[in-house]
Amino acid sequence: MATDFQRQARRARLRLAGIGFVVLAAVAGGTITFISMGDSGGGSPSADSKNTPSPSFSVSSAPPPGTELTPATGRRISLLKPTTNTEGIGRGFEHSTMGAWSAAVSFWQDLNIIDDVVAEKQWKAIASKDSQSTIDRGVSEVRKVREGAGLPPSGGAPEGVGFSTHVRALNIRGLDTSGDVVQVWMVYDRFAVLRDKGGDQNPKKGETAYLILKWEGSDWRVTDEPQYKNKLTGPQPYHPDSKPAFQDGWREIANG
Repeated sequence: MATDFQRQARRARLRLAGIGFVVLAAVAGGTITFISMGDSGGGSPSADSKNTPSPSFSVSSAPPPGTELTPATGRRISLLKPTTNTEGIGRGFEHSTMGAWSAAVSFWQDLNIIDDVVAEKQWKAIASKDSQSTIDRGVSEVRKVREGAGLPPSGGAPEGVGFSTHVRALNIRGLDTSGDVVQVWMVYDRFAVLRDKGGDQNPKKGETAYLILKWEGSDWRVTDEPQYKNKLTGPQPYHPDSKPAFQDGWREIANG
C-alpha cells in the first residue's frame, strides 16, 4: 500500500508533467525568475542594447570582407572544461572571455531548479561574497516552484523526475573597463525528464537568460550588486540565420 509520501510524490510528478515542468527562464542581476512552460519565450530582451564590451572582453563583430556571416555560419565557440566541481556544479575557469563564457554555461546547465537544498549549496558555491542576495533569492524562487508543483516547500525532486538544460548560443558584454565584470547572455533549451516515459518531455526551446559574472579571487562568481545591475543591457535578438545577431556578438557553441 502506498504511503502518504509516495502518493504526494506521485501527484507532484503528474503536476510537473501537466504544467510542462517549471523552468528557469531569466536571470535578473544574478538572481533567477521562473516561468512555466506555457509562457512564451525567446523574444527580444527589453533592455537597451547600446553598451559595448570592455576592451578586455570584446568580440570581433565585423565579418571578413566579402562575407555576411550569421551565428550558424560563423566560427563556433569551443568551451573550456571546469577544473573543479562543487555540489555538482562545474567551476574553476580562467580569467578571460572564454573563461567567462565557459563559467556561465557551466553554471546555467548545472544549477538544480527543483531541489532547494542542492540549489542553496550550488548558489553558495558560485555567488560573489558581496552578493548574499543572489543566494537568498535563488533559493526562494526554487521553493516557489516546488509549491507551485504541489511539493513541500523544501526537499528533493519526486522520484523519476529530472531535467536537462542545454545552452546553444552566447553573447558577452563588459560591465567595467577592467574586464573583471561581464554579463553573459545565453540561448538555451530545457527539458523535463520523466524516466518512466523515456526521453525528454515538454521541451522549452529558445529561452534567453543572462548571468552577471565577477572575477573574484581566482574564479568567476555570480553577482547582482547594484552598481553592475544598473549597467545591464540587452543584445540583439538571437536567431541562427541573423546577420545582425552575429554582428552584435552572438556565437553558437561547438556541439551545441
